[in-house]
Amino acid sequence: MGALQDAFEALGLAYHKATRWQLLGATAILLVFYQFALAIYRLYFHPLAKFPGPKLVAASTWYETFVDLFRHDFPERLARMHEKYGPIVRVSPNEIHINDPNFVTTVFATAAKHRTDIIPPQGLGMDDSIGSTPGHDIHASIIHEEIRTLERKMLEAKETNLPLLDGKDFTPEWYSMIRGAAKIIPLLRHFPQIGLATQYVPAWLVQTILPNTTGFRILQLLGEQRVNRIRKEVEKEKKGQVDVEENGSMFHHLLRSDIPESEKNPARLAAEAVSFLGAGTYPTAATLILTAYYILAKPEIEGRLRKELKTVMANFNDEVPNFVDVEQVEYLGACIKEGLRILRLFRRKGRISIDKDLQYKEWTIPKNTPVSMSPFTMHIDPEVFPDPFMFNPDRWLGKNYDPRMDRNLNPFLQGSRICIGMQ
Repeated sequence: MGALQDAFEALGLAYHKATRWQLLGATAILLVFYQFALAIYRLYFHPLAKFPGPKLVAASTWYETFVDLFRHDFPERLARMHEKYGPIVRVSPNEIHINDPNFVTTVFATAAKHRTDIIPPQGLGMDDSIGSTPGHDIHASIIHEEIRTLERKMLEAKETNLPLLDGKDFTPEWYSMIRGAAKIIPLLRHFPQIGLATQYVPAWLVQTILPNTTGFRILQLLGEQRVNRIRKEVEKEKKGQVDVEENGSMFHHLLRSDIPESEKNPARLAAEAVSFLGAGTYPTAATLILTAYYILAKPEIEGRLRKELKTVMANFNDEVPNFVDVEQVEYLGACIKEGLRILRLFRRKGRISIDKDLQYKEWTIPKNTPVSMSPFTMHIDPEVFPDPFMFNPDRWLGKNYDPRMDRNLNPFLQGSRICIGMQ
C-alpha cells in the first residue's frame, strides 16, 4: 500500500507541475494506448474473437464509419466479405452478420420461440393521418378520400403540363425535409451525439451550422408539437371539458390508457411520433416511385397491368374499388413484390437474443450479441431470383414461381417486431 500511495503522490505532483501542452500530450498518449489495448482485446480475447471476418472491422468501427461517410458502399463490401469468409461474418467488434435466408426466423423470432431485443438506433407524430387510424372502416374511408384528392390534383397538374413536384399543392418543402432527414442518417448512425444535440438547439441555428440536419430537426419538432396537442386534448377529456372522441390517433389511445405513466413520457411519445412520420413517408414514397417507374418504363408491363385492372377499376369514377378486390389482381401483386424486392431502402437489420445462445451450424453465438441480416442480399440471390436486377413480375406467377422467393423476400422482416408498415 505504501508503494501505491507513493505512486499516486508522484502522479499528483507531476500533474501540478506539468504544462497544458504536456497534459494534452499525455492525454493523447493514453488515448492511443487505450485504443491499441482495446483493439488487442477485440481481436484476441473478445467473445466473438473466433468468428470469421476481416481483422479491421473486428478491431474497430472506424472502418465502417469512413466507408459510410465517404464511399457509401458498405453493403457491397459486406457482400464481398461473405464471398471470402462464408455465410457468417463478424461485421463489427460486437456484431455478427449472417447471409442465409434459412436463418431469418431464428434471428427475427417470435416471442414464442425466444425473446429478442432490437439493435437500438441512436441519435436518430400523427393526427388525422391514415397510418394512425385504429378502425379498418375509418382507415378505408380516409384512404378513399386521399385517393380522390390525389386524382384531382394529378388531373389539374396534367392540364398545366407542370411537373407534379413543382406544384405548390404538393408541398415540395415536405419532400425536401424528408430527404434531408434521410441523408443525415449515416452521420447520425456513427455520431449519435449530433442528433441528440439538435434536440436542444433552435432550428434556425441548426440550419446555419449543420444545414443537412435541418430535416431531421423539423421532424423532431413536428413530433413534439403533435404529441403536446394530443396530450392537451386528452387532459380536457378527463376534466369533462370536451366529449371523448371514440376514434383518434395511436397517441390518443396511449394517453387514455392505464399503461404506466413512464410509458407516456413526452420525450418517448415524441420519439415515437418521429418514427411514424419518417417511416410513413419516405419509405412508402420511394417504393411507389420505383415500382411506378419500372411499370411505365416497360410498355408491355404497363399494358398488361392496365388490362388486368380493367374489371376491378371499371367504376372508379363513381367508387374507389374495395381493397380485397384489388388484392385479387395477381399481376398487380407481382409488380408490388418486384418493387419491394429491388428497392434497397435499408442496410442490414438485426436483433439481440436475450434468453439464449443462437446456434448457426458449428458456430455458437453468445446471447446478448447483436445478430444482423441484409434483406436486399436475400432479394438479389441469383440462385433464387435469376437475373435479379431485372424487374420481372412474371417470376411470381404460374410455372415461374419458386417457393424460395417468398422465403427470401423480407422487406418488412419477420418475428414479433415485424415492421408495422406491412399492415
